[in-house]
Amino acid sequence: MRIDLHIAGYRIRLAEEQDSSAFSWPMHPFGAFLDHSNFHPDIEITITVVEELPNFSLGPLQFDACQGLWRLYEAESGVLLESLDTKTLQPRTRALITEDFSHVDVWTHGEEVGSVRGWVPMKILNPLVEVCLLTRLAREGGLLLHSAGILSPTGGYIFTGQSGAGKSTLSGFFNTHGASVLSDERMIIRKSGDTFVMHGTPWVGSGAYAKNESGPLTELFCIRHGTQHQIEGLSPGAVLALILPQCFLPHWDRAAMESTMAFLSDLIAHVPCQRLTFAKQPDVVDYIQSQLSRTALVAS
Repeated sequence: MRIDLHIAGYRIRLAEEQDSSAFSWPMHPFGAFLDHSNFHPDIEITITVVEELPNFSLGPLQFDACQGLWRLYEAESGVLLESLDTKTLQPRTRALITEDFSHVDVWTHGEEVGSVRGWVPMKILNPLVEVCLLTRLAREGGLLLHSAGILSPTGGYIFTGQSGAGKSTLSGFFNTHGASVLSDERMIIRKSGDTFVMHGTPWVGSGAYAKNESGPLTELFCIRHGTQHQIEGLSPGAVLALILPQCFLPHWDRAAMESTMAFLSDLIAHVPCQRLTFAKQPDVVDYIQSQLSRTALVAS
């Protein structure tokens, strides 16, 4: 079985050559990100379903995800990712990743559904594809941000904030107004020439919004709930302090971290970043657009 995905300009291929059954696939919203172009992949993942995982000589631990869900170790030819079963906390997948994060060999435990034995693509996609994509993205100039993304006739907006800050709420309000909601959970930002471009991703929030679309980013808002609508300017330092905790950072890769910080500085310097406090009312959409229109008139 082969799965080809296209996310934010990156082509990702998962190839399981034993033709084992794939459980719970295709899965919303990854269907919108399936790629039928047959281009050479940027990230190629070869999967082998096994009874017992192979043993490898582990180098120093590079990164341990929260709650021990997965770990990265140094390896001779790159890094080794070990993903754990959330119930038993025993390894369920081991993957050797090349230094450039372009090729992965994966061994994963088979699973049984009734009398059928197979594998679950989502257990490969999370976290393996995320780790590879995040590292490549950071090294090459880009950012994965905990945020919602909206394309409307008046501009492209990103709303970032911690869980519960209102990303899915705002996405629902904009969707009702006819805007295109690219994601209500995670957005990718890349640069094309002098323009910052936002891309939808298949990782969704409570509203389950996800579109394989992209568009120019014109405004970035750091959001929070309040009793009334208000937009305030922020200093670059204040913006960085609010955005940085919402970034998915490649802590295991020094070069990628340095590139991410440089990208953030460039983003903050060239895209208007403001604080949005809003009451949980649908008219916040009209408020935002009227305030931005007023600002544009003053600037002109």
